Amino acid sequence: MPNIFKSRVEALELLTLSGCDIWDQFHLVKNKSTDLYYKRLRSLDVDDSRIFPTLSAGYAALTSDRGDKLYVYPGDHVQTAQLTWAKNDTKLIGVGSENQRHQPSTLTTGAIRISTVTANVPYVFSVTGKYVTFENFGTFNSINDTDNLGDLQISGRNFHGKKLAVRGGNNATQVASATSGIPLTVDTDAYGFRFEDCEFGSAGNTTRTAGPGFARFAAGAGGAGIFDKCAFSMRSETSGTDVYGFIVEENALDRLLQFINCSFYNFSENWGALPDYLFNIDQTTTFDIILRGDCAIAGFDVVSDSARVKTSQAAPNSAAVESVAVATS
Repeated sequence: MPNIFKSRVEALELLTLSGCDIWDQFHLVKNKSTDLYYKRLRSLDVDDSRIFPTLSAGYAALTSDRGDKLYVYPGDHVQTAQLTWAKNDTKLIGVGSENQRHQPSTLTTGAIRISTVTANVPYVFSVTGKYVTFENFGTFNSINDTDNLGDLQISGRNFHGKKLAVRGGNNATQVASATSGIPLTVDTDAYGFRFEDCEFGSAGNTTRTAGPGFARFAAGAGGAGIFDKCAFSMRSETSGTDVYGFIVEENALDRLLQFINCSFYNFSENWGALPDYLFNIDQTTTFDIILRGDCAIAGFDVVSDSARVKTSQAAPNSAAVESVAVATS
């Protein structure tokens, strides 16, 4: 394989073992006619049967439990149905710039996104497989319907997300609902998930007036989750308790959830009205959330309505936040 291609596509690991690929590799392109990435792959003798113009077809080619990889190339890959990713130990990897964090509604050249903007789809992805890795692409689920719940739902153990841009919904109907347009939903049995260098939400989204702008932890979500060096951003100018960054539902978390060196930002025009809480905690059973390292928070009156949210810093106050524990005023 020519070195120029290996350097252009750093994620493409072309190691061989006894003359065979260690894992099967497949490729998702915008189309198999004019797309330059498709032409490049064919010029390098990648078999046409391993290149797909639709996500569903590329996913169907993967085999569970053997490390298969589907590489997705730049473009807005628009879906009309939810994809349930149920195959264990598989990977979906974006090939292109390693900075996919800005995902405008009209995608710019070179960006990699998997979106649902034309159909009623609960989630872009529902991940039920174990040890699944998603890396280096964006998602967007935005349409005038509250049935479009969000971008990414996880209910498989040990999910690993790296350099993802999970925007959530931007439609006014979605952000007026407490249950739709949510970037991330951590659902039943999602023990041991880890997100690194990911972006959730967008401060450029339509102003949210209800529900979470970052993530929902649903009943039975599990424990041992980690967000490491992630950025959370949203927009809301609604004071009170109707809007928040995170919702932790009853019996959602088990033991410990950690945020390490993360930022949490809500944009309010001219520093106007702010949501009361970053974390809205409905759970009464035992769990803890720890904000470790250099976590920074702006745009919320108070971090949490529960003392179960802790910090590793001795003096966790900032200009926009009264306390990392529980509201006192």
